Amino acid sequence: MITRQVVVATSIGLHARPAMVFCKAAAAQPARVTIGTTAGESADARSMLSVLGLGVRGGQEVTLTADAAQAGAQTSVDTLAELLASDLDA
Repeated sequence: MITRQVVVATSIGLHARPAMVFCKAAAAQPARVTIGTTAGESADARSMLSVLGLGVRGGQEVTLTADAAQAGAQTSVDTLAELLASDLDA
């Protein structure tokens, strides 16, 4: 498994527009990525409703995970981590 922890930089967290931007980027990745919270909840990063259901807030740390056997897993996780570390609401 490939995992990476990242702090969500968007002040409002992953709500509406930022979640849409994140999920679209996740859908464009070659590997399936899961986003998880410190509370133990997780969701498919491509699913807007699932990501919204996590209730991720700005400044919260999340974990991105992908199966290392998938082609492009490391790149997918790194790309999405960089996206979350930026302000998606700007």
